[in-house]
Amino acid sequence: MVFTRPSNIPFPSTWRRFHTERGTLRIQDLTPDLHEEAIALLTLYFMRDEPPCKYIGIQNYPSAVAELQNLWRTPLKENLSLVCVEDNDEQLPRIVGVNVLTVVCKDDKEEPFHTDDKIWAQLFGAVELVSKGVDVFERYGVDKYLTAYGLVVDPAWRGCGVGKELLLAST
Repeated sequence: MVFTRPSNIPFPSTWRRFHTERGTLRIQDLTPDLHEEAIALLTLYFMRDEPPCKYIGIQNYPSAVAELQNLWRTPLKENLSLVCVEDNDEQLPRIVGVNVLTVVCKDDKEEPFHTDDKIWAQLFGAVELVSKGVDVFERYGVDKYLTAYGLVVDPAWRGCGVGKELLLAST
Protein backbone atom coordinates (compact mmCIF):
# COMPACT_ATOMS: atom_id res chain seq x y z
CA MET A 1 0.00 0.00 0.00
CA VAL A 2 1.43 3.36 -0.98
CA PHE A 3 0.66 6.02 1.60
CA THR A 4 -1.33 9.04 0.50
CA ARG A 5 -1.92 12.21 2.46
CA PRO A 6 -5.28 11.97 4.25
CA SER A 7 -7.96 14.03 2.53
CA ASN A 8 -9.06 15.57 5.84
CA ILE A 9 -5.69 17.37 6.18
CA PRO A 10 -5.86 20.55 4.08
CA PHE A 11 -3.10 21.14 1.56
CA PRO A 12 -1.32 23.40 1.82
CA SER A 13 -1.23 23.88 5.58
CA THR A 14 0.84 26.11 7.82
CA TRP A 15 2.09 23.99 10.72
CA ARG A 16 4.05 26.38 12.92
CA ARG A 17 5.19 29.96 13.27
CA PHE A 18 8.17 30.99 15.35
CA HIS A 19 10.23 34.06 16.02
CA THR A 20 13.98 34.50 15.61
CA GLU A 21 16.30 37.46 15.99
CA ARG A 22 16.15 37.76 12.20
CA GLY A 23 12.36 37.76 11.91
CA THR A 24 9.29 35.55 11.98
CA LEU A 25 9.34 32.26 10.12
CA ARG A 26 6.69 29.69 9.31
CA ILE A 27 6.73 25.98 8.61
CA GLN A 28 4.34 25.03 5.84
CA ASP A 29 3.71 22.29 3.34
CA LEU A 30 6.07 22.31 0.39
CA THR A 31 3.85 23.27 -2.53
CA PRO A 32 4.63 22.41 -6.18
CA ASP A 33 5.54 26.02 -7.01
CA LEU A 34 8.43 25.75 -4.52
CA HIS A 35 9.72 22.30 -5.53
CA GLU A 36 12.58 23.52 -7.72
CA GLU A 37 13.68 26.15 -5.20
CA ALA A 38 13.73 23.43 -2.54
CA ILE A 39 15.75 21.11 -4.82
CA ALA A 40 18.18 23.98 -5.48
CA LEU A 41 18.69 24.56 -1.72
CA LEU A 42 19.20 20.84 -1.12
CA THR A 43 21.62 20.63 -4.05
CA LEU A 44 23.64 23.60 -2.90
CA TYR A 45 23.86 22.97 0.83
CA PHE A 46 22.78 19.39 1.65
CA MET A 47 25.17 17.93 -0.91
CA ARG A 48 27.94 20.20 0.32
CA ASP A 49 27.44 19.79 4.08
CA GLU A 50 25.79 16.41 4.79
CA PRO A 51 28.65 14.17 5.94
CA PRO A 52 28.39 11.22 3.48
CA CYS A 53 27.75 13.58 0.55
CA LYS A 54 30.65 15.77 1.65
CA TYR A 55 32.98 12.80 2.12
CA ILE A 56 32.21 11.40 -1.31
CA GLY A 57 32.27 14.85 -2.91
CA ILE A 58 29.00 14.16 -4.67
CA GLN A 59 28.80 17.71 -6.05
CA ASN A 60 31.75 16.84 -8.31
CA TYR A 61 29.78 14.10 -10.10
CA PRO A 62 26.93 15.47 -12.24
CA SER A 63 25.26 12.10 -12.80
CA ALA A 64 25.24 11.37 -9.05
CA VAL A 65 23.86 14.86 -8.40
CA ALA A 66 21.04 14.15 -10.88
CA GLU A 67 20.30 10.81 -9.18
CA LEU A 68 19.99 12.45 -5.76
CA GLN A 69 17.82 15.24 -7.16
CA ASN A 70 15.52 12.61 -8.69
CA LEU A 71 15.39 10.80 -5.34
CA TRP A 72 14.13 14.03 -3.75
CA ARG A 73 11.62 14.82 -6.51
CA THR A 74 9.67 11.60 -6.00
CA PRO A 75 8.53 12.20 -2.40
CA LEU A 76 7.87 15.88 -3.08
CA LYS A 77 4.90 14.77 -5.20
CA GLU A 78 3.36 13.10 -2.12
CA ASN A 79 2.67 16.52 -0.50
CA LEU A 80 4.20 15.50 2.84
CA SER A 81 7.44 17.51 2.74
CA LEU A 82 7.86 20.76 4.64
CA VAL A 83 9.59 24.09 4.11
CA CYS A 84 10.47 26.92 6.41
CA VAL A 85 9.91 30.32 4.84
CA GLU A 86 10.07 33.92 5.94
CA ASP A 87 6.61 34.78 7.26
CA ASN A 88 5.82 37.69 4.97
CA ASP A 89 2.66 37.47 2.88
CA GLU A 90 3.61 40.62 0.95
CA GLN A 91 6.33 38.81 -1.00
CA LEU A 92 6.89 35.39 -2.54
CA PRO A 93 8.01 32.82 0.04
CA ARG A 94 11.77 32.60 0.45
CA ILE A 95 12.83 29.13 1.56
CA VAL A 96 15.27 29.00 4.45
CA GLY A 97 14.90 25.27 5.22
CA VAL A 98 13.53 22.06 3.74
CA ASN A 99 12.63 18.62 5.10
CA VAL A 100 11.91 16.02 2.41
CA LEU A 101 9.48 13.54 3.96
CA THR A 102 7.80 10.30 2.97
CA VAL A 103 5.89 7.52 4.69
CA VAL A 104 7.16 3.96 4.45
CA CYS A 105 4.48 1.27 4.77
CA LYS A 106 5.12 -2.33 5.78
CA ASP A 107 3.29 -3.56 2.69
CA ASP A 108 5.25 -1.35 0.26
CA LYS A 109 6.86 -3.32 -2.52
CA GLU A 110 10.60 -3.01 -2.11
CA GLU A 111 12.20 -2.16 -5.41
CA PRO A 112 15.76 -3.39 -5.89
CA PHE A 113 18.33 -0.64 -6.09
CA HIS A 114 20.09 -0.36 -9.42
CA THR A 115 22.30 2.28 -10.92
CA ASP A 116 25.20 2.47 -13.32
CA ASP A 117 26.64 5.46 -11.45
CA LYS A 118 29.42 4.27 -9.11
CA ILE A 119 29.36 7.39 -6.91
CA TRP A 120 25.58 7.24 -6.45
CA ALA A 121 25.84 3.51 -5.72
CA GLN A 122 28.44 4.24 -3.04
CA LEU A 123 26.28 6.88 -1.34
CA PHE A 124 22.93 5.12 -1.66
CA GLY A 125 24.48 1.79 -0.74
CA ALA A 126 25.81 3.23 2.52
CA VAL A 127 22.43 4.76 3.38
CA GLU A 128 20.62 1.53 2.49
CA LEU A 129 23.03 -0.51 4.63
CA VAL A 130 22.35 1.67 7.67
CA SER A 131 18.58 1.68 7.12
CA LYS A 132 18.48 -2.10 6.84
CA GLY A 133 20.36 -2.41 10.14
CA VAL A 134 17.07 -2.41 12.04
CA ASP A 135 13.54 -3.47 11.14
CA VAL A 136 11.60 -0.37 12.17
CA PHE A 137 8.25 -2.15 11.75
CA GLU A 138 9.29 -4.96 14.09
CA ARG A 139 11.18 -2.79 16.57
CA TYR A 140 8.33 -0.32 17.12
CA GLY A 141 5.34 -2.50 16.26
CA VAL A 142 4.07 -0.18 13.51
CA ASP A 143 2.79 -0.74 10.00
CA LYS A 144 4.02 2.64 8.68
CA TYR A 145 6.42 5.39 9.69
CA LEU A 146 7.52 8.85 8.60
CA THR A 147 11.07 9.13 7.32
CA ALA A 148 13.17 11.86 5.74
CA TYR A 149 15.31 11.98 2.60
CA GLY A 150 17.06 15.15 3.61
CA LEU A 151 16.81 18.14 5.90
CA VAL A 152 18.74 21.29 5.09
CA VAL A 153 18.88 24.85 6.41
CA ASP A 154 20.34 27.78 4.50
CA PRO A 155 23.63 28.63 6.26
CA ALA A 156 22.46 32.24 6.70
CA TRP A 157 19.69 30.90 8.98
CA ARG A 158 21.61 28.23 10.87
CA GLY A 159 21.58 28.71 14.62
CA CYS A 160 18.03 30.13 14.56
CA GLY A 161 16.26 26.85 15.36
CA VAL A 162 14.98 26.24 11.83
CA GLY A 163 16.00 22.56 11.78
CA LYS A 164 14.44 21.98 15.19
CA GLU A 165 11.18 23.62 14.12
CA LEU A 166 11.08 21.55 10.90
CA LEU A 167 11.47 18.40 13.00
CA LEU A 168 8.83 19.49 15.52
CA ALA A 169 6.37 20.21 12.72
CA SER A 170 7.01 16.72 11.32
CA THR A 171 5.71 14.99 14.43
